Amino acid sequence: MPYPVLGRSLRVAAVTLAISSFATPAQADVRSLTDFVLAADKADPVALVVPPAPTPNEIALDEAVARGRHWRIDSERGPIHVWIPAGYDAATAATVVFVHGYFVSVDEAWADYRLPQQFALSGINAMFIAAQSPMDKRDSLTWPSLHALVRTVKDSVDVTLPSKRLVAVGHSGAYRTLANWLPNELLDTVVLLDAMYGEYRFMPWVREDKQRRLVNIAYETQGYSNWMHRHLPSTVKLDGLPEQGFPDARILYATTDVGHWQLVTDGIALPLALRAIGVGAVADAPVDIPLGLPLRCEPIDHAFAPKLAEVAR
Repeated sequence: MPYPVLGRSLRVAAVTLAISSFATPAQADVRSLTDFVLAADKADPVALVVPPAPTPNEIALDEAVARGRHWRIDSERGPIHVWIPAGYDAATAATVVFVHGYFVSVDEAWADYRLPQQFALSGINAMFIAAQSPMDKRDSLTWPSLHALVRTVKDSVDVTLPSKRLVAVGHSGAYRTLANWLPNELLDTVVLLDAMYGEYRFMPWVREDKQRRLVNIAYETQGYSNWMHRHLPSTVKLDGLPEQGFPDARILYATTDVGHWQLVTDGIALPLALRAIGVGAVADAPVDIPLGLPLRCEPIDHAFAPKLAEVAR
């Protein structure tokens, strides 16, 4: 996955370096630097854009998140975020584990992807878990054992965990972690958000048990995905992300041109996928709120996208 665009912070760093390199000490005082940066920003109208006030739908969604419960667990393997919606019922709920991709920490993903808002938008009855994962392809798996991760959560929260369903959701480089979790006998559903980078173990895994589900949404991974789904003839394939909802299917494959980064930030793909995995809704689920969230980071330039396949593998 790509780096977030750093915008003004990157410009400030560049200006600081330029001034410290070429100005005399008297010229490079704090006031001069501040004036220089402000002048640079005034020349760039993009830097002066003020985020719009929250819409009524955004406020309602934030309120739905606030009505739930959130834990941040400091484990030996890094932070773990857990969120349950109001109306959570452990007896019928699913455990949904989200795995982020490269170049972002779980704390950054939790905030920048607005994960609790997206989980709330799905409306499903679940305990949502997001744990620290590899931030680079050279990093070892943070949680090689899904059982150990769930057990850590169980020992750290004061509510009962679900026992019926176990779901793993991963974006981009998360495919490494998800593939390593496939031997877990309790895992019944895998959701890939542009994460099919030539890891074909998902194919025999979903074939082996008719109770298992696979949802694959692909942008730049369509080449790998096309090959895999040709060998899964029961696949239901769609072009695009239908906001009215995916059809009921055990193996679902959707292609999109929304973009690799936007797939996990736009508030459409993730809630749609979660609604398609056969988990019941919570009471008062915010299903009347339209799908979609405003981006909290600047969009990624699509010209960079062809390089992502080399980064993720």
